[in-house]
Parts: sequence; structure tokens; C-alpha cells
Amino acid sequence: IDCDRQVGGGSHDNNQGGGQHCSRWMMWAAYIDPNYSGGEYDEYFGDNPPGTLDCHSPDSEWVLIGVYRQEFYQYIEQISKHLWAIDDYEYIVALAGLEYMTDDECFGVGYDENGNQLYASVQPLEGGSFQMGLYSDEQCLVLNTKTGYTYDDFAEKSELNLGSKDQTTDDAFHAQAYEYWYDTQEYTLTNLNTVYDDFKYCTSCVDYPTYQDGYFIGDDGTDDDDLINQCWKFYSHDSYNCDADCIAMGSQQGTITWISYNGHQFGTMIDGQYTNEHEKHGLEGSSSSSSSSSSSSPDRKLERLKANLFLTVAGIVFVATFLAFAVARGSSKKKTVSSRSRSRRLLDADYGEKGEGRRRSSRSASRAGSARDVDGKSSKTGRSKSRSAAASSARSKSRGSGRRREEGRYEPPVDDRRKRSQSKGKSSSRKRVDDY
Repeated sequence: IDCDRQVGGGSHDNNQGGGQHCSRWMMWAAYIDPNYSGGEYDEYFGDNPPGTLDCHSPDSEWVLIGVYRQEFYQYIEQISKHLWAIDDYEYIVALAGLEYMTDDECFGVGYDENGNQLYASVQPLEGGSFQMGLYSDEQCLVLNTKTGYTYDDFAEKSELNLGSKDQTTDDAFHAQAYEYWYDTQEYTLTNLNTVYDDFKYCTSCVDYPTYQDGYFIGDDGTDDDDLINQCWKFYSHDSYNCDADCIAMGSQQGTITWISYNGHQFGTMIDGQYTNEHEKHGLEGSSSSSSSSSSSSPDRKLERLKANLFLTVAGIVFVATFLAFAVARGSSKKKTVSSRSRSRRLLDADYGEKGEGRRRSSRSASRAGSARDVDGKSSKTGRSKSRSAAASSARSKSRGSGRRREEGRYEPPVDDRRKRSQSKGKSSSRKRVDDY
């Protein structure tokens, strides 16, 4: 709501000016895709499209080129003219809503319970939504919250009117269209909000296919010469630049969605702001899906709260379990080391007192066992005895020579080759004697 900038003038400056009424505006922003590869419609709507319409997301790579304010009634009307066919649910709802709210800025509708004048106009709501509100002043700034009346108590529902080109004689269609029309005409404008929720998110400026008042432009509304650029249509119909002060005003009133402008954040985040896809309304089930959406919002918040609580408790339990495991493991290691140290001390003490005696008794037992083994052996052949005696003699001599060297006596080295030659000579002599 802006009382300093009035509708009219025909220019695209800030439109400063005075007036009796305070104007209602719909704010919109234009972006360009720096990654656009020239795929036109298929760039964003084809099979496995390379482009993504996510300019509404804080994580988007789309670049903001301007923010504008559109006269509210014109915003609703321009979209309805070029996007839908005459028998589309959205088209019927849009026209019914426009007819019910009228294009008047602020107008008297009647009196409250105490005889005070009541005025009606579009009431902006949080998150870019809107409804028809009752006010106490002729500028429609002071919302009357004391009266029990609503706009429905003063406004009359109108007859179905889809335009001069509606020549259909389909009775079933007319019956369904009347239902959509009358369901839309109520002060909360729930159906109209549901249809236009899609435009809170990133949408293509080019209407594809393009309609004019419910019918294709050209053969099928897809020829290049027939397509309409909706951003241009906005700009050419009561749309003006919206600078930082303009955006800040809407943000302060708490009625605009989130936007980043020149490094500053304005507005309020809405569901789906961080995704490139959002839940679109249905056609015939739009009314029910809208009411379920508004009623399920607290449920979704409760579910999120439960999920966050569960994760918090699970994290605390995990940390506590880990700490308990670490403490128990450290205590077990200390007990093991203490037990081993105690065993080693006991063994060392035991060896210190009795070790020498044990070694002596072990040696005696070994020698006694050897003697018993020798005594218990059977007699061997003379040849075996001589070999054993020779080996014993050699060991005795070696020990004796070792002792003599220790006493300082010099023993000349024995020539091994001489010994071997002597031995061979003796053996040869024996052989020759035996041969003869």
C-alpha cells in the first residue's frame, strides 16, 4: 500500500503524486539467465531441460535486472488475458475474482453495527497473498477489526461472464463454470490466491502458448510472432520502477515474499523458496487443495519440530554412549597394565630369592639324569665305543689346551694338512697290507 505514489501518469518513473486514495500494488521482479543456451521453450520445459526456473531461490544463478510495482488489478488482469483458455479452471477463477473485487481503489460499502461508515479495498496479507478487507477510513488504511461484518455481507455475486467470445452451448461446461465462479466470489479470495500462487515463484516471461481473452493467438499460440512477453505487458500497463525505498516499504508492511536487492534482504521466506519446483495447484481440485494447504501448514511445522527434536535427542544419546564407551575402554586398559606389572614384580621377586638355587638344582638333576641314561644304555659294539672314546679324548684335549692357553703357555699350531696326510697314509698302508 502506497499513498504517495498513485496509479496513473503513463510513465515509468517513481510516479510521485498526491491523491485521496492509497493505491494497492503488486510487486514483481525481472531476471535473466546467464547460462541460457538458446533452447527457447525446451530450455526450461523440454525433456530433461538444461535450464532451471529458480530465480526465486536464494541459491539461484539468475541475475536480477529490476524490481517493479504493478497496479494490483492490472497484474491480475494481464495474466488472465494471455495464459489460459476460456474453459480452463484458472481462467474462470481469475475473471470471477476480478469481477468480485472490482477495479475501485477504496469505496464505501455500508455501515457497521454502530452506524459508522465502512470502506472496502484489497487487503495485502503476509507472503504476497490478499483478500477483501473492511476499513474505517476513506483511504482504506485503518482496518476495522471490531465489526462482525465481512465484505461478503455487502458485495453481491455476479453472473457468469467469460467475455463476448463465449459462444459455447455446452450445458455441462456452463454448470461446472458456474460452480467455479460462485465458489471464487467470497472475501478471502481463496481460489484466486491458489491460482496465482504459482507466480510467487520463477516463471517464464513468455506466455507459451499465448491466448487473448481465452483463445489462441494465431493457429495454436506458439508461433514466434504470436507469443506475448508477459514482462513487457506488465511494464506497459500501469507498472513503475520500485527502488530500495519502495521495496523496504513493502517489507515493513510484512506482505512481500523474500527478495535480495543490491546485497540487502527484504521480505519473508515462503515454502519452496529454496527449491526449483513447488507444489502447483490442481484444476478442479484447486479449492480443496488450497484449504488443505492452509490447514496443513501448522501440521508441517509440527512435523518439522518433531523431526528436529528427534535429531537433537538422538545426537545427545550418541555422544553420551560414545563417552561411556571411551571411559570404559580406558579403565579396562589401566586394569590390564596394572595386572601385568604386578605379575612381573612377583616373578622378579621370586627369581631373585630362589632363582640361583633353582638353576643349581636344575643342573644337578640334568647331570644325574645323564648318568642314569648312560647306566641304563645297552652295551654297544667295540667300534662305537672307540669312536665315543676318541670323541671324548678330542674334547678333553681341546679343553686342556684351552686351559693351558689361559695359564699363559704357548702351544704351537698343529698343521691340519699334515694330520690329514698322516691319516691318509696310515689308511693306505692298512689297505695295502690287507690286499697282500
